[in-house]
Amino acid sequence: MEKRFVLLTAYEDLTAKETFCIKEANFDEIQKVQSKKSKILGELGSLREKDRLRTEEKVDFSRRVEALQKQEQENEERLSLLMGQNRAELRSLSKHATSVSQIRKAYGSASSLGSLNRSLTDKA
Repeated sequence: MEKRFVLLTAYEDLTAKETFCIKEANFDEIQKVQSKKSKILGELGSLREKDRLRTEEKVDFSRRVEALQKQEQENEERLSLLMGQNRAELRSLSKHATSVSQIRKAYGSASSLGSLNRSLTDKA
C-alpha cells in the first residue's frame, strides 16, 4: 500500500479517537491525538505531488479527505459546545464559592465558636 494511504488511514484512526475523546471530555488525550495528527499532516505534506496514483485511487483519496474534513468540522463544533458548557459551569462554581465564603463568615472562627458554646451553656 502506498505511503500516502497508510498515512491517511492513520490520520482517520486518530480522528476517530479524537471524536471519542471529545465526547468523553478527555482533554489531555485530545492534545496528544492532535499532536500526532499534526505530525502525520507534516509527513503527508512532504510527499511529492506528482505520485503515480491511478484515477480511482485519486478519487478514493479525495473522498476520504472530504469525509475527514466533515468529521473534523463536527469535532470542532462539539469541542466549542463543550468549552461553552465548561465556562458556564466555571461561572456557576465561582458564584457558589463566593456564596459559601460569605456564609462561612457568619459562623466566624473556631475560637469564637468556643466562646459561643460557653455562653450558651451558661444560659441553660
